[in-house]
Amino acid sequence: MSEYSILLPNEKAKTYQYVTLFILLINCFAFGYVFFNTSGNRLHNISLFGLIIGYVALVLFLINFFTGRLASFRAEIALIISALLWMASGTYLPAACIICFAVIGFYANRPFRVLFSEAGIRYPSFPVKIYSWKEVNNAILKDNVLTIDLANNKLIQVVLEKKVAASVDETAFNAFCKRQLDN
Repeated sequence: MSEYSILLPNEKAKTYQYVTLFILLINCFAFGYVFFNTSGNRLHNISLFGLIIGYVALVLFLINFFTGRLASFRAEIALIISALLWMASGTYLPAACIICFAVIGFYANRPFRVLFSEAGIRYPSFPVKIYSWKEVNNAILKDNVLTIDLANNKLIQVVLEKKVAASVDETAFNAFCKRQLDN
């Protein structure tokens, strides 16, 4: 095989989900407050639409959170729509904060894959780091632990999920890495 792609566990995903839930709740309460405390027709309509978007997003998020269904639902899209509604109502600071959080969410929820190829190792950090094989002392997969030992004394170790580790032939992967290091 000329390259290996290994899915790394996203350890920050659960924390991000709790923060997303908190922001969705605050957003719903804020739109509700504006809706019930304004009399202007335009602002009243914007806050009603925001309230509907917020509660629908909250319900879909909770369904996804507790059951795992609706995995394609992205709360970030609902947050961007809410931010646009906040902008339309003239409150720019909450809109900017929500947009920043949504953009971070797109990054935080992406799958983290490390790619081992003949050209080198592509590690999914921010920004993505590409290590040539000359920068690597050793790379090994053993007992569900991926270890990358870099020449600059940096060590990257990740415990893989059993399902992911089982999908990679350990012996063939280690032989591939050894061949690349010997070249």
